[in-house]
Amino acid sequence: MTQTVPLTHEKHGDLRLREQRDFSDHKKTNFVPVVFQEFSALATEFPLVFVRNKKTGDFVPSAIMGLDRETNLYCQNSTWEPTFIPTSFTLAPLVVTQLGLDGEEPVIAIDEESSLLSDTIGEKLFDADGEASKYLKMKIENVVKVTEQSLQALEICRYLAEKQLLTSRTLKLQYSEESQKYEVEGVFVIDEQVLKSLPDQQFKELHQRGLLAMIYAHLVSLQQVHRLSRMQYQYDFAKLKA
Repeated sequence: MTQTVPLTHEKHGDLRLREQRDFSDHKKTNFVPVVFQEFSALATEFPLVFVRNKKTGDFVPSAIMGLDRETNLYCQNSTWEPTFIPTSFTLAPLVVTQLGLDGEEPVIAIDEESSLLSDTIGEKLFDADGEASKYLKMKIENVVKVTEQSLQALEICRYLAEKQLLTSRTLKLQYSEESQKYEVEGVFVIDEQVLKSLPDQQFKELHQRGLLAMIYAHLVSLQQVHRLSRMQYQYDFAKLKA
């Protein structure tokens, strides 16, 4: 498990950070957390579903990137081919440990073991005066924004669950008669029948909350399971030939 420490000039003043281009660290993660603000873009690449956090019971919007529990089909090598990158991939090595309240600054931690850190390569984290560099400020702004969006996503998912719009589904996929069968369990999707049967006022409330676009992007994205099925078949076939 990644260990982080508070980010300070005293301890990290000489460090530099390079942008991540290699996402192979995620090669064993087939469910990747996402935020609703990126649904429209990611829906063109990945199936977007809801996964339940076993500890809290909360639903987390996620992109499926593999049919096998420990295989992310998009991160098996250092080349990222999809057009869009999930924002959760771009935050490392920074983490928000406490959001700023009442005008206070957020508390930021850093993974000192990250391969993205260097003494010689990348952008400086601090300037000569010991202040956060423009680059670090930009990174912090981004990680704070995504953290806030993730908290918003939890609240939205609670609302969808309250309206009984989330239903459990097991995805059963097989690319061809000769290929392996896969079952992806623990997936929740929007129940289209419940959505259609909502009273006018509740449907209007979804629109007023700005949730309809997200819901439709989610439903359209489910067609991407066929792309995943093909990719999984190609991955399995390549392993057999190796």
